[in-house]
Amino acid sequence: MDKRQFVFSLEKWERLIVILIICLGAALRLAMLGALPEGLNQDEASAGYEAWSILNYGIDRHGYSFPVLLKAWGSGQNALYSYLSMPFIAMFGLSAFSIRIVSALFGILTLPVFWLLAREARGRTFALAAVLVLAVNPWHIMISRWALESNLLPFFLLLGMYLMVISLRRPAAIIPAAAVFALSLYAYGTAFLFLSLFLIFGVFWLVRHDGFRPKYFLPALGLFIIIALPITICQINNVTGYRDITLFGLSLPKLTESRQAATTAFGGGMTSPVQNFKAFVSIVMRQSDGLPFNSMPPFYGIYYFFGLPFIVAGLISSIAKFRDRRNEVPMLVALIVSVLCSFFIVSNINRMNMAWLPLIYFEAVGMHMLMRRMKKFFAIPVFFLLVSAALFMNSYAAEFRSSPYYFPGLRQAFEYVDTLEPESVFVSYYVNQPYIFTLVYNEISPYDFISTAHYVNKGATFESISEFGKYRFGDAQDAKAEYLILHNSQCVGYEVLETFGYYSVCVGEK
Repeated sequence: MDKRQFVFSLEKWERLIVILIICLGAALRLAMLGALPEGLNQDEASAGYEAWSILNYGIDRHGYSFPVLLKAWGSGQNALYSYLSMPFIAMFGLSAFSIRIVSALFGILTLPVFWLLAREARGRTFALAAVLVLAVNPWHIMISRWALESNLLPFFLLLGMYLMVISLRRPAAIIPAAAVFALSLYAYGTAFLFLSLFLIFGVFWLVRHDGFRPKYFLPALGLFIIIALPITICQINNVTGYRDITLFGLSLPKLTESRQAATTAFGGGMTSPVQNFKAFVSIVMRQSDGLPFNSMPPFYGIYYFFGLPFIVAGLISSIAKFRDRRNEVPMLVALIVSVLCSFFIVSNINRMNMAWLPLIYFEAVGMHMLMRRMKKFFAIPVFFLLVSAALFMNSYAAEFRSSPYYFPGLRQAFEYVDTLEPESVFVSYYVNQPYIFTLVYNEISPYDFISTAHYVNKGATFESISEFGKYRFGDAQDAKAEYLILHNSQCVGYEVLETFGYYSVCVGEK
């Protein structure tokens, strides 16, 4: 089979191949979603409870009505994920599955958008390679399987870039592109920094390629401003230090500390821009930030241990011929802007999540170059990718079936205690922010929480609760309640009634 026959064969079956790859990607992201990881992370629990609370009571756990930014722990949590979760929580109840399904669905939706953008940039055969590389990418599978609200940002930036690219031949597409970019501001606060640089390029890029049409651009600009205005005012308000604001029925809460202050150099943090950049480069090279829920080094990492050479090769190819591939330029600029942002962000994998899709794209460029050189043996790297994905999922299942970062067994412990009809319950601080799990697993009204909550450190960056209602929280040595929920290692000296995963229900004292 010569090169022309090979390309024709792939293009002939393109749609079927894409559907099969997307189905594979969907399976990797949906299989056992509610049980793998087992349990919930505290940020997942927070996003899920806020969605449930606003859905059923119209307020979050701090009493804000339809907030554009969640106060959450005190220093904020992005709201878009919670609002998108509401229909699924309404249908399936408040559970790990209903909380995570938005992550999984947007992870799956990323695949066809990635394919379409790659198709615009380098053609059909490259697009097939690109969507396969993303479908089996370990980082993207991981972010699709847990409900960290900031993980929505890569999808919205990607969709905005794709709509911007096709606006060159369909000028009206710039209007939905503007809406998508504006919505990304509600997905994660780093979007403000990224878009302030990227959209300047976008305007010049459209003008250069004769894609600037005032009759479409002006409505797009107006729509962007309207959608972005509430979150922008909220962020400015938190920097300038004013009080809570209500705008058109939406709450713009005053946080205890802005997330920008906590996670960027603009907040006068402990790290300098050079240190931030070095940390980002280290993450790119090592494919790890030391957080086990963000990557699985050394073999899998962000883009597998073999990914970096392909990224370098893809970047060299793109830079060498960028004048000939105008539709690839936005992806190259997105990577450049991400690198610039890294100087100002205290880097870890999720905070720098705007960078990983561009890097995966250039990994696909490098991988496609290898496939073309191998001609009829192109199936060898494809097979290698599929084997790597199978090995990764096996390791992922083993690692996260009982990962302590998701507190497996805690839900069952709460359910068991509830059958005992207790007058008081103590939960150990071994659980990170145990009060949020108490709210989720017992589906407690935000009004009951607000009226009885006692704060340990009111006004801190991460506020903690000492008690509310019949529930108390603290260190194990201070446990006083009818029943105790403790980590198994803390049960010495107590009568253990039942054990669930890492947690046990013990008899305490009132």
